[in-house]
Amino acid sequence: MSIDEGFVEGEREDVAALYWEAFGRKLRPGFVDEATGRMVVRGALRSDRLLVARQADRVVGVCGFYHAGTGAADLGWARLRESLSVPAALRARLVLSVLSRSDRPDALVLDGICVDRAARGRGIGTALLSAAAGRARKIGASTVQLSVIDTNPRARALYERHGFTRVGHGTLGPLSPVYGFDGYTTMQLEVS
Repeated sequence: MSIDEGFVEGEREDVAALYWEAFGRKLRPGFVDEATGRMVVRGALRSDRLLVARQADRVVGVCGFYHAGTGAADLGWARLRESLSVPAALRARLVLSVLSRSDRPDALVLDGICVDRAARGRGIGTALLSAAAGRARKIGASTVQLSVIDTNPRARALYERHGFTRVGHGTLGPLSPVYGFDGYTTMQLEVS
């Protein structure tokens, strides 16, 4: 297995499928239908904001991160307007703003880790976390930060096994039925 920064254009569809499989339930409310959401996310993926795991030249996992205000999928106003009408872009921006995070100068803030279902249990998530820690050190960050939804205890257990500790918690309150989860935990790993 290898992990590199970025993907080649021919891998965009595979990366988008993994990303949507993992995060589509949270992103779907921002779009009029699933097909539109998939199309927008596919076009919005930023190769320069992703670590990509490959086995036998096949994408098996990705780990997104924030940099300069943008995560793995650039769902800002300008990008949304490239694909959507003004009303649809307004809806997406409003609905998705609840989920947005921002980068911090002292931390590499992760924007989701996803591993192909058929490749789970083979250490790919662990390798992506290790690569993220290496990237954090490379850019001079002292921590890696992520948020994990409370309905994903398997991911939280992975992060805890690798030294991440809880630093905060939040809730969506009355919006939880819209996104399919209520709370999230913010976790950090010291890397320096």
